[in-house]
Amino acid sequence: METKEEIVKLVGDYVRRFPDDEAETQSISVFLNNHTGAHLINRKNFTGHLTTSAFIINEDATALLLLKHKSLNRWLQPGGHVDDTDTSLVASALREAYEETGFAANDLQLLSNSIFDIDSHHIPENTKKQEPAHVHHDIRFLFRCSNSQSIDISLEESTDSKWIAFSALETDKDFGKVIKKIQAEVQSINS
Repeated sequence: METKEEIVKLVGDYVRRFPDDEAETQSISVFLNNHTGAHLINRKNFTGHLTTSAFIINEDATALLLLKHKSLNRWLQPGGHVDDTDTSLVASALREAYEETGFAANDLQLLSNSIFDIDSHHIPENTKKQEPAHVHHDIRFLFRCSNSQSIDISLEESTDSKWIAFSALETDKDFGKVIKKIQAEVQSINS
C-alpha cells in the first residue's frame, strides 16, 4: 500500500492533471494532513477514511457500468473500503471491481496509472452496522471491460447492474462531469 506521502503526491498529481477539480480535493487534503498510517483506511475511523472505486466502461467506450447499491439504494460504480492486505490503491479498486462484478482478471484493463477522479462524500448513519455518519474519501480509477456480458454481481453488495449509455448520463448530477472526463480520456488514448 502507498504511504501517506505517496498518496499526497498522487493527489497533487491529480490536481495538476485536473486543475478544475482542485476545490473538490480540499476535503481529502485536510484528511490526509490530519491522519497517518492505518487511520487512513480504518473503516472504524469515523472522522473519515479512504475508499476506492472503479469506473468501468464497455469495450467501445459508450457506456458505464453501474450497480444498485444494496444498503444505499443508489446506482453507483463498484467500489468500497481499502483492505490492509491491498498492495496499492489501484489494487484495492480492482479487488472491489472483481468482488462486486464477478469479472475475471483479464476482463478489466486499467486505462491510466493515475487517479482518475476523487470524491469526498457523506455516508449516512448505518444502525445495522453500528456506524455513525462519516465521510468516504473515494479515490477512483478508470477501467475498460473487454467482456461486458460476463457480469455476475455480488448479491451481498448490490441488487442489480446495468450498462448505461454515456448520452443518458451526460446531464446526471452525479455522473455528468465524470462522463465528460471519461470521453476526454478515451479520446486522448485513441489519438
